[in-house]
Amino acid sequence: MRVRSILLAALMILVTFSPLVAAGLDEKTQQSESISFIDHQIENLNDLMPRISTATGGRAACSTVQTDAGSAGDAGNTSTTAKDLGTDPNNGPTGVTGCVDANDKEDMYKVTTTAGKDVDVELVVPANMDFDLYLVDSTKTTFYSWSEYNDPLEKVSTGGTNLSGVATSFYIWIKAYTGDGQYTLRVWTNNTPPRPDMTISGVEVPAKAQAGDTVDVNYTVENLGNTSTGAFEVHFAISTDQILGFGDTVLDHVENEADLASNGSRYTQTQITIPANTTNGSYYWLVIADGYDNITEQNDSNNEGWSAIQTTLGKDCLDLIGGPQNDAGLGADAPNEAVNASDMGSNVTATYTGCIDGADPFDYFNFDVPSGYYFEVSLTGEDASSDIDLYIHDSNGSEVDLGFTSSYPETASTKLTNWEGVGDTYTLNVSHYSGVSNYTLDVWTNQSIPAPDYHFDEVTSGTSSNAGDGFNVDVVLNNSGTIDGNSTVELKSFLSVNFGLDWYDHEIGSTTVNGIPMGTTTSVTIPSTIPIDIVPGSYNLYVVVDQDKLVVERNDDNNEMRRNGIITIDTAETSCSTQNDAGMGSDAGSSAGNEMDLGQYTDAEYRGCIDNNDLADYYKFTVASGETIDLVLVDPPEGAVNLALFASDGTEVASDPGLFEDSELSSADTPYDGVAGTYTVMVNRSTTFWEDGGNGTYRLLLGLPGKYVAPFSCSGYSDTGTGTDAGTGFSNPMIIGTNPVVEGQACLGGTDEVDAFQFSLDSGNNLNVNLSMEPTSGFTSELFDIDGNLVSDWDGSSWTTLNNEMYEGQDGTFVLVVNSEGDEGYYNLSIATNPPAPADLAVSNVSCGADMVSNEELYYSFDIHNLRGPVLGDFSWTIELLDSEGQHIVDIDSATQNTYAIYGQLILGRSSSIYLDSETLTGVYSCQVMVNMDAMVFEEDMTNNIAMGENFTIQNEAELWANDIDRDGYNTTDVGDGIIDDCPESWGESWGDRSGCADLDGDGWSNLNDFAPLDESQWEDVDEDGFGDNSTGFEGDQCPGVYGITGGEGGDGCPEAFVDTDGDGIADSADQCDDTPSGVAVDADGCEVDTDGDGVADSQDNCPATPTGESVDLFGCKIDDGSTGSGGDGSGNGGDGNGDDSGDGNGDGNVNDDTKSGDNFIEDNMMMIAAAVGGIILLLIITILFVRGGGDDSKDDMFANAAFNDPMMSVGGVDPTITAEQLSYEQQLAAAGYNPQQARQYADQHFRPWLNQ
Repeated sequence: MRVRSILLAALMILVTFSPLVAAGLDEKTQQSESISFIDHQIENLNDLMPRISTATGGRAACSTVQTDAGSAGDAGNTSTTAKDLGTDPNNGPTGVTGCVDANDKEDMYKVTTTAGKDVDVELVVPANMDFDLYLVDSTKTTFYSWSEYNDPLEKVSTGGTNLSGVATSFYIWIKAYTGDGQYTLRVWTNNTPPRPDMTISGVEVPAKAQAGDTVDVNYTVENLGNTSTGAFEVHFAISTDQILGFGDTVLDHVENEADLASNGSRYTQTQITIPANTTNGSYYWLVIADGYDNITEQNDSNNEGWSAIQTTLGKDCLDLIGGPQNDAGLGADAPNEAVNASDMGSNVTATYTGCIDGADPFDYFNFDVPSGYYFEVSLTGEDASSDIDLYIHDSNGSEVDLGFTSSYPETASTKLTNWEGVGDTYTLNVSHYSGVSNYTLDVWTNQSIPAPDYHFDEVTSGTSSNAGDGFNVDVVLNNSGTIDGNSTVELKSFLSVNFGLDWYDHEIGSTTVNGIPMGTTTSVTIPSTIPIDIVPGSYNLYVVVDQDKLVVERNDDNNEMRRNGIITIDTAETSCSTQNDAGMGSDAGSSAGNEMDLGQYTDAEYRGCIDNNDLADYYKFTVASGETIDLVLVDPPEGAVNLALFASDGTEVASDPGLFEDSELSSADTPYDGVAGTYTVMVNRSTTFWEDGGNGTYRLLLGLPGKYVAPFSCSGYSDTGTGTDAGTGFSNPMIIGTNPVVEGQACLGGTDEVDAFQFSLDSGNNLNVNLSMEPTSGFTSELFDIDGNLVSDWDGSSWTTLNNEMYEGQDGTFVLVVNSEGDEGYYNLSIATNPPAPADLAVSNVSCGADMVSNEELYYSFDIHNLRGPVLGDFSWTIELLDSEGQHIVDIDSATQNTYAIYGQLILGRSSSIYLDSETLTGVYSCQVMVNMDAMVFEEDMTNNIAMGENFTIQNEAELWANDIDRDGYNTTDVGDGIIDDCPESWGESWGDRSGCADLDGDGWSNLNDFAPLDESQWEDVDEDGFGDNSTGFEGDQCPGVYGITGGEGGDGCPEAFVDTDGDGIADSADQCDDTPSGVAVDADGCEVDTDGDGVADSQDNCPATPTGESVDLFGCKIDDGSTGSGGDGSGNGGDGNGDDSGDGNGDGNVNDDTKSGDNFIEDNMMMIAAAVGGIILLLIITILFVRGGGDDSKDDMFANAAFNDPMMSVGGVDPTITAEQLSYEQQLAAAGYNPQQARQYADQHFRPWLNQ
């Protein structure tokens, strides 16, 4: 952080070392760029004295029940709990008492004043204690007056503050800074006397100057008080900001001002010399009236006036550039305000230059960063003594990152912030803090590449160990990156004497773990071993992830973590009991001329010892021409040493005091780099009071030596801490027991060529075996079962029975054999017994459902196995029905059961069924079986606790039959296939003649229209001959479509052989008049034609055109009733009334009685004759009906209908239901070869279908 204050007096001894101590320290902690050592602004110049202690006493001197200010209870430390001393209080000089201690560090008292009053307060502090006294507002953020350094009597007053003479309320705040005990508080209220009130304004200063210059400074002083000031002093100070604080410069110049009357003012012009040693930079001027409070004023807080501008000491940007500024190539100074920031473009990667000074405190630039990218900035100042900072803000003004260290480069970035990858316009503020300098600004816009980010959340271990022992280091590894880790990562552990980790510290262990998902943590044990050659004492334990940078991470700077507290290895050295410096068997000399000779300079590690009696060790070595000397001196764990290098002529080449760290130096960048000669190394025990030199062994490293190797021997070594050497082979192993826990280092070398360890497992337990060796070790290893069979998956470094299909949870005995193969060294062995593997309940073989209707039965079955460790107790399972969206519909079945099962055992085989709710919606469904979802049984792997059945379709019952009332499969209304249920309200399965009607024999024809409703082989008889049209069915018609008879020509249902006895063209079988005279015209029934329809055949009709409706005689002529006869005249040939056609034609028109009588006789006889003829015809028809036997009823009906259709007794035989269209169709059939009867039958099917229903 920035250090702007005067160092504590006790630390001033360090001044000579400050260049070394300050290196690398941060100089700032906040953007305001200043630190206040008190929590209020400096009141006057006396307040520049720093405080030393901030601790309070450890004891509690106050009684449990306090009586602050003479009343029961503690005076609280807030305005709401403060004790009220009343209005215009006076209790001096006796005062009131109170108490503060470690548990009650603060007391507050409320005071109320009326107008024209001032309050004086005294605090009597117990001897040797440090209490502070303040006048504050209710929030303790406004300080009106204070006293901190005047113990044992602290004094404050409202006089000279803005409380003076004002009717108001304020608070007395007492604070124990150090110590505790009872205090006395004295309060006086007095009338406010007339007082001056000085204020400064209008401070005018030069814009530029040089250190040592005498410059003009002008100001206006005004007296706002109600009395004159008298003579007073005005003081001056300069500051980089407008807050007077420690580290600011109070100038020697004092301006003596004459008396200033009330409400008077004076414009003063003066000249002030700037100290020659003032650091170049930009400074505000502070003018202070009565800076040391020699005059009592109404208000002391307004005595200061600041200049509006800064004075730049030294060169400014114009001087450096020699002309106008050209920041970032803009041709001018970059804007000083964020709202006017220069737009530098999008996706920028570039280098810019600029200049900044006190008069030009800010340069603002805008950069557009696309989504998926991040923005990085680095700034280097040309003048290393200047201080320029960087700030990045987003478009909302939020601070993203900042760079404000004490040295260049300053860097800032959106990477590793909440803004990484966020597209936005970012504002870069190049901000002046001190000095004047050109700067170089490097800007990068880089793509934000998703990557893991490994760091440690926690590191724990034991607090002590011994050289050669195994030592576990437990860490919690976190991946806070943006993607999952997908490769292994190495974790290492180290021991370091000092804070920080370096290449020469002791690596004690390592392990690898698979990459972990982002946003997760994992606990890892790093198996470690304390080096056998380590110097005993106190060490810091560090862990590092991915030290070799093999994994691309978002941030490599957070891969290291230190364990809190120290690790003690063996017993720390308290003295150098035996001197063996550099391994030469004696103590190195402690003065020039007595150096221990190390020979030619080469990469090597040496060790030596210092203590109270041996304060220095001197060594020398020879360096060839062109060589660079690099030295590292590692402190003893319980001591401190420093390092210096001298040439042969006694000139110091380089040195490092190693304050609180190891010492490092090099001849590089010195005049002696590469110069051949003999050099002396001085190792000195530290003697400074702040760093105890202590005692013990240090390490002196020349160059870059390899790992320090102590003389090797396995003699008497306790392999893995067992107290003895391990066995010598498979047949002679060290038996370390059943379900063992062994961890430690073992040794191989020399005559100890093989180590063998035998261990066993039972009760379902599991083993972890880890064997780690040095990377260069030639050791080999083999793992056997008790029968001498190699364990195939032993990889030479680790093996576990967990998740091992062959060995997990199985009893057995194993032998691990480690062979030296002629090499020597140490290896670490860990054999740990783990409890039985957790259970692993798994669902399999799920069979559930098939395409179905919602009211049908659903069948299901499934199995549950335990695949791993033993399970004893209850577990629950559920099978549920899910819709196509995976939403739960209904629990089909569930239960909680008790079981004991081990590896691979079936714990449930379930098979059952249920009826689904008929209201289940139509859709695609599946069954899901879940076991142990409530974790009643502990499992590591729950991924196989759920299994799904195949999808199947459920058709909603009501929806299925919504358009099929009788549910026979035929829709009530047409759905586009043209099929409609002809019997919608009664179930049926007919499909041939009608759809969805009753069909008893199941031949597809409805019962109504089925020719044989109980014969599934026959359903139609189109020709109505009594034989079904299916010729292969029962009594099938061999001539379907043609009327036939039994045994007809061609088989049943075929017409009989054509016989026409009377030769009229009508077969006898259809001829109703089978004796028609030859040559006469006949109709379809074989009877003579009666053209005029008068009932007399044409061959007998003498009057073939008799009008319709006329009565005719036997010869078809109209019957004359005599009413139209004419009388004869006795001449001619007319009738004479006798009916004999004779007469003379001369009748007189009179009919005598005889004639009349004769006519009536004839008429009566005609009627009788007609009746006789009708009777004969009727008798003939009846005879024909009985004579024509052998046909079925339908044939009889046909003939009967034909008979009744014939004209008889002057009654027309035409059926009115036969239309002209039907007659035309029958004629077409006749023309095609059908006889009239067949033509009529076919025509009736189309034109009169009701006859066949």
